[in-house]
Amino acid sequence: MNLPTLYSLAANAAENASIAVVDEEGYSYVWAVVITGLSVVFLGLIILILFVWLMGKTFTAIENRDKSKAPAEIKAEKPQPIVAPVKQSSVKPASKSEDEIIAVIAAAVAAMGEADGKKYKLKSVKAVRNKASRPAWSVAGLQSDTAPF
Repeated sequence: MNLPTLYSLAANAAENASIAVVDEEGYSYVWAVVITGLSVVFLGLIILILFVWLMGKTFTAIENRDKSKAPAEIKAEKPQPIVAPVKQSSVKPASKSEDEIIAVIAAAVAAMGEADGKKYKLKSVKAVRNKASRPAWSVAGLQSDTAPF
């Protein structure tokens, strides 16, 4: 027997078998399987939608409950930071631009303390050697990508 004859015999056998299944069982069995499958899929989708909706309502209620407690804390008067005079150190900066940099750093520290409601002060400023590591933009990108939600 040659190969094309075997292929035609196999195709005829497969066709006859599928026709026999449909003829014996009837189309009602096929439609029952299709309708049951679609029903299960849509029922699962509806359950998932209800679950996500319920979780959204739960988290919104928790968030609103936390916000209702917050206004009492916000109404409390924030203490004004006390600005202490800067002591002159024996080591003078090399130029006026370094004085400006130190002033900006001190202002940032004071603003951070005011936001926290605490008093921070700048004790010293030291130059740090920049290690041969990643560039600043690369580090900022990593921090941005790995920050929690």
